[in-house]
Amino acid sequence: MEEGGDGSLEARPGVLLVGAPGVGKRTILSRLIGTEVPDTSDLSSGVLCQGWKIDTKYYSADLSIWTAHLEEGFSVGSLPHLDQLAALVMVFDMNDESSLLTLRNWVGNIDVQRFEVLLCIGNKADLVPGHGAHVEYRRRMQKIGESSSDPHPEYLDFGINENEGCGLLSEEEPQIEIRDSTLQWCIEQNIEYIEACASNADFDKCLSVDGDSQGLERLFGALSAHMWPGMILKSGNKITTPSLVEKDGELYKKTI
Repeated sequence: MEEGGDGSLEARPGVLLVGAPGVGKRTILSRLIGTEVPDTSDLSSGVLCQGWKIDTKYYSADLSIWTAHLEEGFSVGSLPHLDQLAALVMVFDMNDESSLLTLRNWVGNIDVQRFEVLLCIGNKADLVPGHGAHVEYRRRMQKIGESSSDPHPEYLDFGINENEGCGLLSEEEPQIEIRDSTLQWCIEQNIEYIEACASNADFDKCLSVDGDSQGLERLFGALSAHMWPGMILKSGNKITTPSLVEKDGELYKKTI
């Protein structure tokens, strides 16, 4: 493990990233930390811990991201400094229902409510037939081809002719069963659902659900909204201890 400026990497405030093998956790991790995580980082032997400096418009904070396969032998209780993990990011493949069942079975055997941030990522949305983001993605690729002084031939394949465009836009997006079942489950568990395409940044930017932007940008936004211990405001002030205060019968976070 690496050593951080404030002690060991493991002792930093952290994010736990989990999912069945092959759902795209490594790609999501690479996109978040801004550097490629090599295949040589073997998750089969346990968990992978990476340092991450989350840097927003308002603050920065040194975090750790723990990545693990949900398979026999993995226990969240075996992680060191479990009390430091504030966010749980669960990933499944939208084209593989078994990966969602693996996730749901795992959640049913642990207390997920101990985490302050709960997110469920439906990854590989680009492979879902009939997904509404395909139309916007083709528009985006067409614009890239038209604005380029040396348009790539593959961009031209994404062009939408008049008849095709009208047909696609006049019909509502078809129901995606795995999305509907996941949304219902997430509501019951107080988990935020996000669709993503970690392997294709352009397609990822085209994703939305009920008008709300999705993709890894939404994942970053959700993690950025948390009050991380040790966060340093861009003004130079340092927030060291998040605490709760009561207002009108409800608990709110404040900083000291």
